[in-house]
Amino acid sequence: MVHDMIEVEKMGKPAIPLVSGRFEGDAIASSRAFGMPNLKFVIVPRIYRNLAIEDCIKQTEDAFEDIVDTLTAVENSKNLFENKIADTESIYSYEDDDKYKCSLMMNRDLLDRDIGDGFPLLPATRETVNELLEGTSLDANEVVCDMPPGFGIATVEKIAVNAAYAGAKPEHMPVLIAAVKAFSRLGSERDPLLSGSASDNQGKSLLMSTSPQAPLLIVNGPLAKDLKINSKSALGPGKDNEVNIIIGRAFYLCLKNIGYWYPNEMDMDTIGTTRKFVQCIAENEEMSPWDPFHVDNGFKSNESTVSVFVTDGELDVQDQGNTEAEDLLKVLAYGCTFGTANIQSKGAGGGNERLILMPPDVAGPIGHAGEFSKQKAKEFIHENAVGSLGKMTHYMPLEDARVDKGWQWMKNLTEDQKQSVEISVMNSPDDCYIVVVGADRAKTAVFPSGPAPSIVGIDEFLP
Repeated sequence: MVHDMIEVEKMGKPAIPLVSGRFEGDAIASSRAFGMPNLKFVIVPRIYRNLAIEDCIKQTEDAFEDIVDTLTAVENSKNLFENKIADTESIYSYEDDDKYKCSLMMNRDLLDRDIGDGFPLLPATRETVNELLEGTSLDANEVVCDMPPGFGIATVEKIAVNAAYAGAKPEHMPVLIAAVKAFSRLGSERDPLLSGSASDNQGKSLLMSTSPQAPLLIVNGPLAKDLKINSKSALGPGKDNEVNIIIGRAFYLCLKNIGYWYPNEMDMDTIGTTRKFVQCIAENEEMSPWDPFHVDNGFKSNESTVSVFVTDGELDVQDQGNTEAEDLLKVLAYGCTFGTANIQSKGAGGGNERLILMPPDVAGPIGHAGEFSKQKAKEFIHENAVGSLGKMTHYMPLEDARVDKGWQWMKNLTEDQKQSVEISVMNSPDDCYIVVVGADRAKTAVFPSGPAPSIVGIDEFLP
């Protein structure tokens, strides 16, 4: 909403957002990120979205005097929120004869500044950062991108500082740099006009949502094996996932400290999710019957890439004994049938995307039989992943102004008719992404995802 109000201001029209109390910090951070740090707004007690109409009217009427006062106030050139701007330049020093106590002092201070993630950080000393900078051919001051959601300037050195906090090694730096760049381009894979700017980047709106969207990094190519990024039981704790956790954590700290993704400012989750402890995994290319994901997307098999997905949940789809390809795919398709349809735009189906982490025990029987290429498997899943129109659209009243006119025909249906009509969960087979990941056992992970993943080559950032 703040972004929209700034666009109105650019048109020469005064705009006053009505901000519920919990979102004040977010409004301040957003107005700064989108180039108008002195945007004025009025605080109201409750969020409008699920408020009864009479309560919406009363809350707005009660705020009317404040709206008029704000619109007619004398302009003040001072930045009202200058004390809210995150300090990403200072050097912090901690001294004690006891190194353990010194580490505790550092962690307490950095967490109080909301620089950390709640777990102990390693010190980002000048020596450690310099060592990390040796892991890439890029200059320390080179700008990789402006990083969503707050569009801080991501230099190689700032990436290295956050990598140091996470305990990363120099050889992890090229993956991190590529992942940061990929996230800044999110949404441009299908729409080249999306430049990663503050007005267009889809990572911005997703990260700032009250829903629990979170990035997931997937590495392909020789570097995944060289770095020992786990491709089997890859999402979780433990020694096997040490590199997965370190790279994912470093990426999260970059999002937070470079992209200003701070809780209750630009991260406004209602409940939250553990997926925001970002993980980096690899595709199990050796046990896949198909070309790896990056080859599907135009890279060579000997090139290394990182793909950034944005996920919005996770479901374990287990198969308890099917061995035929079609049966295995039907279980997967039925497992994809959950969530809501996007009725704010008209598509051929429900407008969802699905990231499928398919274990070798499922991919093998499907692919090795020769009947199903990966593309044919995606087409089969798309065809069979259908759900009840009524159940998938009940979350938004059809009278809502946001409902696309292409869905207005539903108003002529009874509730029973809406329930009986079936639509595809996805608009197209291309909205289904299959990546072979996992150890032995026919249990697949299905993630609601979208927009299309952003994929960037890693090799250009190697030393």
